[in-house]
Amino acid sequence: MFFSSQKPLVAIDIGGYSVKVAQLRKTRKGYELLGFGMTHLPPDTVVDGEVENPQALTEALRNLLKAEKIKNKDAVVGICGQSVVIKKISVPVMSEDDLAEMIREEAEQYIPFDIEDVHMDFQIVKADGGVPAAGAAPAAAAEEKQMDVMIVAVQKDVIKSFMDVFKEVGVNVRVVDLSVFALENIFGLADRADYESAVALVNIGASMTNINVLERGTTAFARDIQMGSSVISEEIQKSLSVGFAEAEKIKLGHLPEGHSRQEIIPLIMAGVEELCLEIRKTFDLYEKTAELKVSKIYVSGGGAMLEGIDRMIRDQLKIDTELFNAFSGVVFDQKRFDPRYLEAMAPVAAIPLGLALRTASDK
Repeated sequence: MFFSSQKPLVAIDIGGYSVKVAQLRKTRKGYELLGFGMTHLPPDTVVDGEVENPQALTEALRNLLKAEKIKNKDAVVGICGQSVVIKKISVPVMSEDDLAEMIREEAEQYIPFDIEDVHMDFQIVKADGGVPAAGAAPAAAAEEKQMDVMIVAVQKDVIKSFMDVFKEVGVNVRVVDLSVFALENIFGLADRADYESAVALVNIGASMTNINVLERGTTAFARDIQMGSSVISEEIQKSLSVGFAEAEKIKLGHLPEGHSRQEIIPLIMAGVEELCLEIRKTFDLYEKTAELKVSKIYVSGGGAMLEGIDRMIRDQLKIDTELFNAFSGVVFDQKRFDPRYLEAMAPVAAIPLGLALRTASDK
């Protein structure tokens, strides 16, 4: 369910600050952009990946689909937040049927929620010596060889709250995926996979940051951090005694009279430092059991729109950092899409475009 989505689906990415939609079509030239758009949400519509104001979300999504003239209501949607658990385990090589049975029987040791309250899925991400296609592996081989399996669980009530909104809008959800895995999809399309090292895809949203560490082009570690670029706005808000909306504008360079950029920079740096501490913790968790270290960070998300954030993260973490252009692997009609607009929106397009690569027949 979460690793899935043969007509193009409309991708819907719902964050704490905005809703984004995208559509891609596979052609002989590659993936062609059919549509991309976004709209902002009222404050506290979605908090920590959970719907708090379904009416506001319903209205925003309905208006966005209408504005983008999207008639296809078959959709792939992304889920993230504290309701999501991602766990990588190593088990003896076995058939997929045996693996499914083993995970069902032992799920409680991997998932901190009541098993009856979650939707769960798994994906084999790496096998030592290969995974047997039909029957179970021979006993001796199964003892010697291991495979890595990614287990995902999402609380049912969280998914239901989103499904209620989609039903109200008339959207037919064909695929539920994880936002953090969508990053891997679009990164692979951009053909930037470094097969000799580990790279981190860091998508900074308003209140949440999705991190996916890739080893040789495949997810090795994934985590959602309950923190985003709003920590920078909060620093500005506290120091200048302004409202949060005003702090957001100041963060993006719209300075009020009587304040200089030099005054704001230390506040921005304080927020970035706080965020980098959490990113570093994630890398430490990964590197505890990994053979590789993170050698490069690709930054995306709304937080990547902050001028110079790639340099600030690089200086804090001492790791090479680059802004990720989600449209770099996509072709588009320049008569329909302004290249300058797509270039400006490239950081925020990573997850919706990654979701849009899914099809209804994926597994």
